[in-house]
Formats: sequence, C-alpha cells, structure tokens
Amino acid sequence: MTDVSDTDATTGSAANGPPPFRPRAFLNSPGVKFVLIGILTVMLMVPSLFVWILVEERADRAREVARDIAGSWGGTQEINGPYLVVPFSETVTIGTGDRGRTEVHWHTAVLFPEKLDVSGDLQVEERRKSIYSLPVYSGAVQLSGRFGAPPSNMFEPQQGGTVDIAADKALLVVGIGDVRALKNEVSLTLDGNAPIPFEPGPGPMTVSTGQFKAAPVSASSGINAAVPPLKWRKGFAFQVPLDLNGSTAVYVAPAGQSTAVNLSSNWPHPGFTGAFLPDERTIADTGFEANWSIPYLARGIPKTLVTNQLPLQSKLLGVKFVEPVNFYQTISRSLKYAIGFISLSFLAVFVLEMRSGWRFHWIQYGLVGLALIIFYVMLLALAEHVGYGLAYLGAASAATVLNAAYVGTSLKSRSAGAVMFAVLATIFAVLFALMREQDYALLIGSVIAFLALAVTMFVTQKIDWTGQGETETAKTAAAA
Repeated sequence: MTDVSDTDATTGSAANGPPPFRPRAFLNSPGVKFVLIGILTVMLMVPSLFVWILVEERADRAREVARDIAGSWGGTQEINGPYLVVPFSETVTIGTGDRGRTEVHWHTAVLFPEKLDVSGDLQVEERRKSIYSLPVYSGAVQLSGRFGAPPSNMFEPQQGGTVDIAADKALLVVGIGDVRALKNEVSLTLDGNAPIPFEPGPGPMTVSTGQFKAAPVSASSGINAAVPPLKWRKGFAFQVPLDLNGSTAVYVAPAGQSTAVNLSSNWPHPGFTGAFLPDERTIADTGFEANWSIPYLARGIPKTLVTNQLPLQSKLLGVKFVEPVNFYQTISRSLKYAIGFISLSFLAVFVLEMRSGWRFHWIQYGLVGLALIIFYVMLLALAEHVGYGLAYLGAASAATVLNAAYVGTSLKSRSAGAVMFAVLATIFAVLFALMREQDYALLIGSVIAFLALAVTMFVTQKIDWTGQGETETAKTAAAA
C-alpha cells in the first residue's frame, strides 16, 4: 500500500522548493540578453576600426593630391624680411710668440628695418584634381619701409679681434617659402631710384624649416639684391613688389622694428594663426581684411644681430585659407562616438522589444549595428562628391529609414517603427551637433548620455530581468 502522507510530503517539498534551472529560459531572459547586447556593441568596434582606417587612407590620399597641386601651383608662402645683411671679417691672433698664428673669421651682421609695411591682396580659388580640391591663391604683396643708418655697435668683434667690414658685399635679403611660385621679376627700389634686380638665394644666410612648414626648405628659399655702401651707411627707403602664387596659407615675419601688416582676400573662411593675431579683422561672405601692428618691444629681438640664420622663423603671423568643413577629420572624430551611438540605438530597440510581445534576436541587433557602421562608409563616400552637409543628410536618412522599418516589421508594430525613427533621427541630429560644436562636444555628450540612462532606468523599471516571472506564469497557465 502506498503511503499517502509520504507522497504528499514529497510533492509538497517539490512544489515549495526552488524552481528547476532551465537553460533556454535563462538565455532568453532580459538580463542575459542585455549583457549579450553589450558584448555585441563592443564587438562592433572592430568594423568601426576598419572604417576609421579607411577614412585615414582617404585623408592621406587627399593630402597627397593636395601636395601635387601645391607642387605645380605653389606651396605655403612664408615671407621673411627684408633684412640688410653685411658680412665682416674678424682677424684673431691665437697663441703668442713663435707659436702664435693669425686666423680670419667671417661673420654676418643683420640689420632690421626701422619700419616695415606689408600689404597684400590675395585672390583664392579652388583647384581640383580628380575628386579632391585645394584652396590656392595668387596676388600682389608689397613690402615697403625704411632702414636707418646702422648703429656703431653693429660690427663689434666677436672674439676680441680686428674687424674689417665688407661694405661692397651688403645685401638686402628676403626669405620666401616657395620661390618657384614667384610670377614677376622682383626688383628693389631704393629711395625712388632705378630698380635693382634681385638674385636667387638668401645670400650668406641659411634658412631653417619654418614654424608652419613640415618639409625642409630648399637652399634657394629666398632672394637677395646688392645695396651700395653709400646707401646702407646712411639709411634708405625701400620698396619690394612681389607677385606670387601659393596654397593653403600665407605667413609674414614682423621683420621691422615696427611692423604693420594688412592682408585682404576674397576667401570667406580665414583662420588667423601664428605668433600674433590681428588687431582688427572684418569677415564677410565676400572675403576678409585683417590688420596687424607689432611694435619693437613685442617682437622681442634687438635691432641688430650677428647670425647666419634668417631671423624670426619662429615668430611668423598669417592666415590659413580654411575649408569650411574638413570632412575627413570630422568623420574620424565622429567615429570616436560610435560606441555611444550604437549603444543608444540598441537601448531603444531593447526597450521596444521588452514593451512588445515579440522577440528581437541578438543577430537582428547585429544587423541594426552593421547598418549604423555602413552609415559612416556612406557618409565618407558621399562627402567626397557632394560635400559633408548633403552627405550626412543622405546617409543618416538612409540608415534611419532602414532601421526604423526593420525594427517596426520585426516587432509587428508600426508604433515601434515610428519610435525607432524618432530615436535615430534624434541621435543623428545630436551627432551632427557634436561634430559642429567641438568646444561643447563633451558637455552635450555627457548630458545626452545621462538623459538616456535616466529614461532607460524608469522605462525598464518593471521588467523581470531574470525571466522567472514569465516561467511561473506559463506553468500556472499550463496547470489551469
């Protein structure tokens, strides 16, 4: 005979004990799916890394084409000078008695102008090669001013010897970043007299790599003109007109003891840079005009130097002809936000899934994420042809419509698709704003992340993360 009490006790113990572990139910629980989605988000950083490498390759190609255009038209121009350069020798006696010997050492004295005025009007246009372009310019730059008589201490002995001035070898030297881009025969006018033609090269001076030039300068990065002794000993007024081509930027050295610079152009996107910013500037859709005034003390260099290096290479001022949007740099920066971008999208899909009666497989999450990665590729490809703004609109619209339609049809809910459309449209708008407002990108991003987390916390508050509630409900329904 069966013991009823034993059977009841066994049954009761089984009924009141912990439910048996069901692997399938565990894997389908919201908590586990949430973790899997996080792992999937991190895995999607691998294809986003390859997209970043693609962006850098295209950017390198664009820079290579820009160098080709600059090599044919003219590179970044650095106008440094003019300086009055006078060689002098110093005779030094070394040793005493029979072992003593005499050596002659040559030095170069450099005199700065008392006053220097630089004025330039540069006309900018975009030169294209294939799908790439580069802002190039051409125009006239006028150097004018006055040199005073050299001070008495200009030719002081450097080693205590006897000085002999090579008065007939005095030169007026002007450093020019890319001499090949000169478009006129440059001549020097002294006190309104007959012009003196310039010769190639910086004379006895050597030109170091400038503050803004990555490539080494050539030995001919300058021009020189002879100055008669009767002129430079008494001081003289000068004029040097330059017609030149260039690209990307133009820089000027404040070579005068007092320097005034005026630059104007038809380019509406100037980027002022260098050791000194303009005192006044006017920027309009038709171009810009800027004025600098650098006094003697602000320059921080004495009136004369004894050196064979062209001075002021590290104190240039100037303007870059900035392109409105460097989309390679912008896309590269936007990829840094890819993990947050994908996470917010997955979060929206997860919430919609939990609130609907349908399941969204983790592979489907992966497809949504890949569509967002393809957005960056489309953005890069389109931007090279139609510009960043239209490219972003087209790529973002395609990714938004595709994912919203996919989520809506997979969850069998038009409202879910509409919500996904609104979420993605907002995310793309925020990403666009982040790229436009670099100074506020961190602030905007942190606020958006906090709001997204807050919304998720309250929307998912009633979710059974373990999935055990669904299992118990199913068992109760089956028993009934």
